[in-house]
Amino acid sequence: MPPIAKFTEVMTVIERRIREGDYLLDSIPGERKIAEETGVSYMTARRAVLKLIDNKVLIRDTSGSLGIHPSYVKRAKPAEVVLLYPAYPSTYLTQLRGLVSDFAEKRGIRLRPAQFVHWDEKTVLEAAAQARGTFVIPHGPGMPARLIEAFRENKVVILDGDFSSEGLPSIRLFSDSCVEEVLEHLYRLGHRHIDCVNTQNRNPEIERRIDIWQCWLKERRLKGQLWDKPAAEFTDPTIVSYNLAARLVDEQKVKSTAMICTTCPAAIGMMRACWERDIRVGKDLSICSVNIEPPAEFFCPSITGLKLPDLSDVLEKCVNWMFSTKSYHGSHLLEPNEPALFEGESTAKPIRRSSSRLVELG
Repeated sequence: MPPIAKFTEVMTVIERRIREGDYLLDSIPGERKIAEETGVSYMTARRAVLKLIDNKVLIRDTSGSLGIHPSYVKRAKPAEVVLLYPAYPSTYLTQLRGLVSDFAEKRGIRLRPAQFVHWDEKTVLEAAAQARGTFVIPHGPGMPARLIEAFRENKVVILDGDFSSEGLPSIRLFSDSCVEEVLEHLYRLGHRHIDCVNTQNRNPEIERRIDIWQCWLKERRLKGQLWDKPAAEFTDPTIVSYNLAARLVDEQKVKSTAMICTTCPAAIGMMRACWERDIRVGKDLSICSVNIEPPAEFFCPSITGLKLPDLSDVLEKCVNWMFSTKSYHGSHLLEPNEPALFEGESTAKPIRRSSSRLVELG
């Protein structure tokens, strides 16, 4: 079999990049850049580009820049929607990506997931400007005003965050009442001293969860201490939570009967530190999370918290808008149907000491 011509290999590379949505994250480069990226001569890259133009895969505008030919979009159905999410290890982010990917597949939409490290990355702006629509999962530092303006000019939806006041359609996964339901679960069990633990890098969603806990305590006239030690950006909050819990227990600073963690990794770290110190989670101390992540239901003890809600309806509304020519209509704050509360073994009725034995309250 004769070897494949080099210019044909370059054509294959470019066509695959188009199908996979690589050029939603970066502009199609010129021949010299293509030659550098594929390890061929300029003339070979130019021959590949000219052939792709002849095949109506690429077009060249009056400025000389390359673009994707509209007929190729219809034939190949390349990725048109981008999901941008922070580049740090997280089961939660992986779970969210899976839900959006599954929805896109059912709708016959090709999705291009991509990670970013900071708001000023070229990738973030390129995706918003070039994709049919973009879902963005925000991270810690505040979003720059110039980026918010760029998002407003394109079809961008914030996932797991509330930027509706900035005019951006936003999917908030857990309503205020949902977060309160976790606290109410602890109250129904009989807990009256409930601390809050946060080791997640601060962002508007984490701030909201802490505010809900504080307001709920005030309304119920209950006691509670905030243990707040945010992990550094792009680091694991589980380890920070473990170290925090170890210190609190060793220094005998835990006075509460229950702790609600802003995220599941914080709950996991707390539980491990307690187990090593013979504190029985769900017996001596109840620990839960606002929301749980896989495989929290299979831990021993299993972790109490909100399951991830069904996003089909809100994603459907957003995708319909992305593929329409109309302006966004309706409330910019979108909330899915309320998720189920998973009542794990990590929470139970509080206990008190009577003589030398533990007595269950309630």
